[in-house]
Amino acid sequence: MTLTLDEVRDAIVARENPTLTMAEVELHATTVHRILELKQQHGVVILGHNYMEPLVYGLSEKIEQGDSLGLSRSAAETEAEFIIFNGVRFMAETAKILSPEKRVLIADREAGCSLADNFGATEVRQIRAAHPGVPVMIYVNSYAEAKAECDVCCTSANAAHIAMALPGDELIFVPDLFFAQNLEEELQGHKRVIYPGQGNGGHGAVCEVHEQFTLDDIRAVRNGFDIPPGHPTRRLYVHWECRPEVLREADFYGSTTQISNDIAQHVAAGSLERAFIASECELTSNLMEEFPTVQFWTACSVRCSHMARITLEKILPILEAIDAGDDLQQWEVDLPPKVIEAAAAPIQRMMELSAAS
Repeated sequence: MTLTLDEVRDAIVARENPTLTMAEVELHATTVHRILELKQQHGVVILGHNYMEPLVYGLSEKIEQGDSLGLSRSAAETEAEFIIFNGVRFMAETAKILSPEKRVLIADREAGCSLADNFGATEVRQIRAAHPGVPVMIYVNSYAEAKAECDVCCTSANAAHIAMALPGDELIFVPDLFFAQNLEEELQGHKRVIYPGQGNGGHGAVCEVHEQFTLDDIRAVRNGFDIPPGHPTRRLYVHWECRPEVLREADFYGSTTQISNDIAQHVAAGSLERAFIASECELTSNLMEEFPTVQFWTACSVRCSHMARITLEKILPILEAIDAGDDLQQWEVDLPPKVIEAAAAPIQRMMELSAAS
């Protein structure tokens, strides 16, 4: 069924997203309409990471929305020839690794990640050489060449489980330093976690978004937004990638999906009226739309500069090129077959270990 501009505009307005003004809707409705029209016409799958701004996130159907690994799984399951991944480059790479026969496209190939950009295959080899025989677990927020050097991948949702499933009483975790420290606390007494910078001459990386949240910030949020610890209907959420002392202050910490699921459970039980999420502000923007009964507070200045590179104006030309049968090389994610094969192994092992939980 053909979409009309009025139908698209009305659908955006009906979403009642508190972060979208009518001026923004009017300004971008024509572009959104054309994207959705071409998406439908050519059967293109548009995957939307939950850090995308609401108008970009809304280009994706519910089953096309989520976190990086969930979206890559969706890419592997779809029969569509063209997949546009609205996220950053390492995410699109993971989708390509899991679906090498499909054409994976990203609106801006310069959309990087402070974790992936600052830690590569060379650094993995260095820390592995310093600890021979110790299994290496790499955060999925990494490029394919780095994954290819590791034994298993993990996400922020399954890291502890994957770590415990690995052989031996120690493991190497790369590259996120704060995540490594949080994992170290989680596994205390069970596993020794080795990570870059522990006197081994290596260096890791941190998330440019989550490193901005300090303990003083979180305590100020509690006081300013009246979210005291243990309140029955007010909760402070923190992402796994934040500093350890920030996690300790939280009412709940986890991955973006775990945070969203916890909110959904409390909303269903009628036990959540107010929440703050120490993460990328567009995550909160999208949750505001999904859970309109909750009063969300957000640090609206805390944005991922890389995620923000993915815009409506950059997405439309991809679909226009597909429509015209033009060359897609400037947007296509292409990896050498040897890298795909090597990087697929730790991802598949993660999925096998996760399925066994």
